[in-house]
Parts: sequence; C-alpha cells; structure tokens
Amino acid sequence: MRVNISGQEIVIPMPGYLVLGGPTAVGKTAISEQLAGQHDIEIISADSRQVYRGMHIGTATPNADFLAKIPHHFINELNPDVVWSAGKFYKAARLRIRDILNRGKLPVVVGGTGLYLDALQNGLFDEPPRKASVRRHFEKQLVEIGAETLWQQLHEMDPDYASRFHFNDEKKLARAFEILELTGLPPTKAFAKLCDPFDIPCVRVILSRPREILYGRINQRVIQMFYDGLLEECENLLKAGFSPTLYPLKTIGYKETFAYLSGTIDETEMVHRIQQFTRNFAKRQLTWFRNHAYDYWIDID
Repeated sequence: MRVNISGQEIVIPMPGYLVLGGPTAVGKTAISEQLAGQHDIEIISADSRQVYRGMHIGTATPNADFLAKIPHHFINELNPDVVWSAGKFYKAARLRIRDILNRGKLPVVVGGTGLYLDALQNGLFDEPPRKASVRRHFEKQLVEIGAETLWQQLHEMDPDYASRFHFNDEKKLARAFEILELTGLPPTKAFAKLCDPFDIPCVRVILSRPREILYGRINQRVIQMFYDGLLEECENLLKAGFSPTLYPLKTIGYKETFAYLSGTIDETEMVHRIQQFTRNFAKRQLTWFRNHAYDYWIDID
C-alpha cells in the first residue's frame, strides 16, 4: 500500500501498519485526517493520557467530529483511577491491529509516547518486581538530597532514559533506580532486553517542525485549551470524585490547573508553567525519537 504524507510517498508492506509519531502539537491529528481522506483507516492512539475519560481538552484529544467519522481505539476508554501502562497498551494494541487488518483496513498508530510505540513493535523486557527496601532507600535519598540531584545522577549513568521525563516525576525516577539496583543495568540497557517482537511489520514515520514553529504552536494550543474549557474540565474531574493526586492527573496541564483552582498559583503563572513544561516535554520527545529507529523523518511545516 502506498500513502502520501506531506509529499512523501511511503510504501507499507501488507499486512502491516503505519506509525505516526512526533512531539506534542506537531500536527499528528491533521496528518491523520489527511490519511483518512486517502485510505480506509482506523486509528490507534498511542497517547498515555487520551485513553482516559473526562480528559479531552488537556490531552488534545481529536475533536468529536473526527472521532465520529473515523474509528479510534484507546480514546475515552478508562476512568482516571485505572492504571494504564506500556505493557497493557502493546498487548491490547496488537490484538486490535490484527482485527483491523482482518477487516481489510489500514491500522494507523498515532502518538507521542515513545515507550508505547517501541513496546508495540518490540515488546518489553521482564521487569523485576518492586522491592520495598529499595523503594524506602530511594525515598530517604529523595528527602536528603532532592529529586533534581537524583535525576542528575541518573542522567550521568543513563542520559537517554533520564531525558524522557522531568525530575519531578518521582514515580519514574524511583523505578529507574529500582531497575538499576535489581538488574545491575541502567534502564535503557535493561529495556533493550526485549522479549516479545511483533510479527506484523510496520513503517515508522516521525513528524517534525522547526523548533521555533513547534514552540509557537504549543504556546497557542495552551491558550486555546482555556478557551475550550480546560478549567471546567478540571472542575468536573474534581466533582466526579477524582483526586488530583491520581497519576494520570499529574499530567502537564492538569497539575498546574489544579494548583490554580486550589489557590496555589495565579492565572498568569498557571498558563506560563503549562507552556514552559509542554515545550520541555516536546524537547524530550524529540530527543527520544532521534535516539530510536524510524523509517522516515518528515518536516511537515
């Protein structure tokens, strides 16, 4: 099958699937809409947050018209108090890819969560179980020297893995040191011990734009989110009984809005933080994609 993305002709072996990766706000949804006009497709979201109900605006979920027009998977399927992970995603996504192919359609996997995309294609290594003594040691260090210092230590040992998340993501930081302690390997090398490659081929396309244009799009998207009702969306999550301490709600855009609603920061600081943290996140996404295998890198500006 041949598809065209921004003038680039791409051949997809069939049966096979297409991956559209790239940083947040680059325009993955717009390209998906173009593909939907060319081919009979179904979209599998590889976004770690769009799977949750009630988190449409802050996660930039495709609009209702596009969702109604083209079948989407892993969007609005779980409540925010349900745990979703790369391991669960890749196993469920493989089943849906096979089903889509059996119905004669092209599966298009769209998302910016690099770990999800890699897990889908290669599987994940058999992670060691959590160990309470290691976690307690980490928590003690967290208090004594702080998250940023620990993140810097991780960055010296495993810069590729550390670049994937902000130092205040204590859950990922803790797990990185657990893996290091229990396997004797930096997380990147441990994750390289893949155990379950997918037998259906794919073509991986990374979408990009010049950095200054991407950052401008991010800044504008944040403003648009508030026009679209991000404050109301967060208020509704609270009214539904979901705590801001839930891991999915610690996402950029939500944690800052909850801080504003609680009176911790003002409106200007809320918007500034979301824009800054989202730009930082996009930079980490680009670093991930540059350090991993892909078939095409397309500038869509």
